[in-house]
Amino acid sequence: MTSTIYLAYDGSINADWVARYAINMAAGSRNPRIILVHILTQTYSAETIDKKIHEIEVECTSRGVEMTSQVLPLRKDVFQSLLKAIPPGVESLCVCGARITSRGKGFLAGTISEKLLRRKQFDVLAIRVVKPGILGVPKELLFPLSGHPRGFQAAMSFFQLLAPEVEQLHLLRIMKVSSLWFQYMPVTSVRALKTKGFAYVNQVITEIREQLGENHIRLDAKVILSDDWVKEILIQASKTRAQMILMGASDRNLPSRYFYGNKIEQILRRSPCDVGIYRKT
Repeated sequence: MTSTIYLAYDGSINADWVARYAINMAAGSRNPRIILVHILTQTYSAETIDKKIHEIEVECTSRGVEMTSQVLPLRKDVFQSLLKAIPPGVESLCVCGARITSRGKGFLAGTISEKLLRRKQFDVLAIRVVKPGILGVPKELLFPLSGHPRGFQAAMSFFQLLAPEVEQLHLLRIMKVSSLWFQYMPVTSVRALKTKGFAYVNQVITEIREQLGENHIRLDAKVILSDDWVKEILIQASKTRAQMILMGASDRNLPSRYFYGNKIEQILRRSPCDVGIYRKT
């Protein structure tokens, strides 16, 4: 099933960077179309928004992407207005930004993007742009595997939109152990955990190959034992020179108002590269 990309565009420079991701994903898909949705607020003038939307439309045309725009009045709040504008269901993919709020709180906590991810009314990909210079075309992608029984299934539709430009996918399975046990683990326990981890990773590799067939993407697999999940992801992002970390969201790991200890918030805050947080309907 091919989704229609809805770009939730607020007119900020961050939204301009996120728009490049939306354009590149649409250009490589079977449905090269974007519907840009802007909810009118008093942040930017109508003239400024019109000019910015026109610039995005010009870029879409140059990439063979059809773009239509919906500039809509504010109804109650931006979140509720977006829910009204974007059709529910798996046929819709909302691409939005993840950035620090004006109050200096967090990249997702309390934001419209977090609310969209929690709502599960349509597929959502929230993107934190750290390196605008890659122009929304990550060549090296790091995917931390959570060990979910569904494997790569939930991520597949998002990855396929990025896949045409990806050259290498780094699959990372972190086997979490307690800090105390981590220091004194016997070799047999380490081997058993790594064997279990690689069995899962190999299952995911098979799944990806079945979906994508033969293509240019190189797959790299790594299993690491650690007592600090966030630290290892950030270390591997630097070591592999990843240009994007792609991660799934759930009610359990989405940030709340107590966001400083939240794993997603820590990664968004400290990441050396772009981060994509996705959630299926």
